[in-house]
Amino acid sequence: MTLNFGTSRVIDISVPLSPDLPVWPGDPEVRVEPMMRIAAGDVANVSALTLSSHTGTHVDAPWHFIENGATLDDIPPERWIGPCVVTEIPPQARRVQPQHLDAANLPSGTERLLLRTANSKLWQTGHREFREDYVSLSPAAARWIVEHGIRLVGIDYLSIEAFDDQEHATHRTLLGAGVLIIEGLNLSDVTPGHYTLLCLPLRLAAGDGAPARVLLVQGS
Repeated sequence: MTLNFGTSRVIDISVPLSPDLPVWPGDPEVRVEPMMRIAAGDVANVSALTLSSHTGTHVDAPWHFIENGATLDDIPPERWIGPCVVTEIPPQARRVQPQHLDAANLPSGTERLLLRTANSKLWQTGHREFREDYVSLSPAAARWIVEHGIRLVGIDYLSIEAFDDQEHATHRTLLGAGVLIIEGLNLSDVTPGHYTLLCLPLRLAAGDGAPARVLLVQGS
């Protein structure tokens, strides 16, 4: 969805939370169950939600993988908001490597980076099943991000690290250095370039992560 506010273009890069959304294996599927319905004679419509804290478009706080890491309520809102760069990874790449990030020629001082990969096409097709072969960030690329002073990184599938990474090296490298992560973005309608990022995770007390509404603003 794209909205226009004056000369600014606002792009919603969140995926809708619904029972059709793929989830990480072992996580509960999204359930929206009626508790009250006007059609049934109730005074209002009210639903009960069942979902993991890492469902759909969501954020990872350091505590997700780092025992003494910051939880969501330790992170000031401004860490999730500000200038960002969206860069496109070649569609044939199955894992983002340092050479892909070198080739992006990021401006000096970039602190927020979103990676548009072949994953975004999956959201266009409305796929229901979880895909184990999604494009991920290699541990070496995670080190590159830390070494280049990037403080937030996002990717367009449900995890930033490979499905078979049993050591969780990518997550541990990023979160251990205090780099915030956004996963499950839909960048299919986003042109690489410079934007303002607005990421608003649920204010979950002591959270390891939470679903988020994520927007990009283009223009002044």
